[in-house]
Amino acid sequence: MSSSKYAKLEQDYQKLVSEMGVLRCRLESKSEALLILTRDLEQCQSERDQFKLMADQLRERHGELRRRLQAWGPTVASVYDTKNLRGQTETSLAQLLCDLKEQNRRLQSENESLSQKLREALEDSKLLREQVQEQGRSRRLSDPCAQCSAKQDRQELVRQLEVLQSRCSMLECDLQAVLDEKEELVRTGDAYRHKVDRLNLQLNHALRGGADYVPLDVDALLMENRYMHERLQLAQEEKSLLTASLNKFKSLAEKNRGRASTAALAGISSKQMQQLLQDSSLDLSTAGADLRSLVALLLEAVNDRTLALNHQRKANKVLGKRVTELENRLKCDGTWRVNMPLSSTDPAKLGNRSRGGSFEDASSLSIGALELSTSKPMPDKDVPRSVISRENSRDEEEDCVAGEEDLPPELQRLLSAAMKELKSPQHRAPPPALKEVADLAC
Repeated sequence: MSSSKYAKLEQDYQKLVSEMGVLRCRLESKSEALLILTRDLEQCQSERDQFKLMADQLRERHGELRRRLQAWGPTVASVYDTKNLRGQTETSLAQLLCDLKEQNRRLQSENESLSQKLREALEDSKLLREQVQEQGRSRRLSDPCAQCSAKQDRQELVRQLEVLQSRCSMLECDLQAVLDEKEELVRTGDAYRHKVDRLNLQLNHALRGGADYVPLDVDALLMENRYMHERLQLAQEEKSLLTASLNKFKSLAEKNRGRASTAALAGISSKQMQQLLQDSSLDLSTAGADLRSLVALLLEAVNDRTLALNHQRKANKVLGKRVTELENRLKCDGTWRVNMPLSSTDPAKLGNRSRGGSFEDASSLSIGALELSTSKPMPDKDVPRSVISRENSRDEEEDCVAGEEDLPPELQRLLSAAMKELKSPQHRAPPPALKEVADLAC
């Protein structure tokens, strides 16, 4: 029973295959006929266009000849029409127009027939596609394993494509890295080539110049130029900082000029100021504006010192780089001494050492040393001064640097007024704002 079913299915399959082959042959023949018809249609269209062009040219020529004959007039036309050429031309043009019209009708009929054949061929091809789709759908429904295998094959192909795409991206990254390394190597080679050329030039000059020739180190000049450029940038930044602080103090001095007192001040240290602030107190309701201005000025001075300290650290870093470059050059030249102490040239130790002394260099950028008045300069003995120094003689264990800083006259007057009010025995407990001022002063 099963063998008969199998034989029947095989016969049906063979019939379907034979029908499919026949349909494929018919489809191929129809497609070839369609191609031939399209070629013929294109050829007919081109011929039609040519004939239209010829008809237009002949029509224009006929109109031009008619205009010429009409312009000549009847007498001239009769003189030149001895052999009845005008009638011949008119008859020949009329005949040509009739022929062209007939040919145009014939071409139109051919075009219609070809378009009809093209529509039939398109309908046949559409039917064949529908039949092929139906056969494929019936096969997929009859054999689900084949459909699953097709899906698995597609998934495998997608997975392989993803792997290849990831590999391609990795190869592109590697290629870009190799190209970057190549560019860097090319630049390094160019730099070494230029250096060798300069050295050869210097050697030639030294060999040909004799004993009076002084060699010129171009690399040293370039390094010196780079170092001086960095120092110039640092100097410009310091100059802009000093200018800004000067303008700030000028504006604050102009605002507080009416409030300042004319009492003379005595030099006090930061410890004395802190002790006075702790021993006495001040009523904020009476001198709140003066204290706020004093705190603002002290905070600005601290900020300016911090900026100056940062600039000094940058300068120390530049100096450390310069020292290392000089050491490398001396080592390359062979003049480096082995017994030279390392602590004097080590850039790390030099940077650590510069942190202690940077505050002394920052004190040279004191904001109070700038004169606010633009009038005649006063003698040193007549200028009131306020000294807030870090004394090193009393406490040797502290790491403070002894130094004096000159404050502007307006700031000195404000500080003297605040100190007088602090010395007054009216209050005992210092407010918290004055403690912050004491901490900032330290």
